Amino acid sequence: MITARYGLAVLLVTGVFAQHGDYPSDQENVVFKTQIGKQINKDDVQCGEYFWKSEKADKRGTPSVYYFYGDPAYGKNKLGLYHQSQYKVVVNPEKDPPTVQVIRDADGSLKEVRVQMTEAQLTASKACFSK
Repeated sequence: MITARYGLAVLLVTGVFAQHGDYPSDQENVVFKTQIGKQINKDDVQCGEYFWKSEKADKRGTPSVYYFYGDPAYGKNKLGLYHQSQYKVVVNPEKDPPTVQVIRDADGSLKEVRVQMTEAQLTASKACFSK
């Protein structure tokens, strides 16, 4: 009986930490501010305070936009990198800092990368996104 309770407690604790530490891309995630020197390539262009635009991240030279999210305190930063054409920006005055969510269709194919940000953030990020 004690072993069963201990096992259940371990499962519950493990489940709680797993749910909070994963930051799945199909859920809305808060984007970290960019930091000079933390870009993929030294030639990447900073777009406002939250995104980078790269001409070199894709081997074919397709312009790509990337961002960082996750939990920096635990070293679980994640990188979101997608072709520039796949981003869809939604202006939302309540999204400061911006959030990103990867939207997939029923087959699991990428449909869009939805960014929610304020109008001011969109204006500052014009090198990455168009209105």
